[in-house]
Amino acid sequence: MSDDHDLHGAPETSHSNWTLSVIGALGTMLLFGLLIFIAYYVPASDREPATAELVEQRKATLAELKATEANAATSYKVLNKETGQVQIPVEEAMKLVVPQLNEANEK
Repeated sequence: MSDDHDLHGAPETSHSNWTLSVIGALGTMLLFGLLIFIAYYVPASDREPATAELVEQRKATLAELKATEANAATSYKVLNKETGQVQIPVEEAMKLVVPQLNEANEK
């Protein structure tokens, strides 16, 4: 057995590698701390407080988005006539796909 290996055959960590590892770990922690400080303690002076009008506008936009998503999840639509690609409701798609997946898992 040589002097530069431990009992498991792996080479010993040199002092410079250990020092670089410690510096890297400390640097990572300091960077993380800096990001937390910036995110929570530096005031965002360019942000305007939300007004009642802005809140109502955001609520209307959210309601419109939810309605569009609900319509897309529950309606039929031809997406591409040439390829025969269509949109079907999620419930119908699950009725078609789940039995196929169960058959594939049984094999």
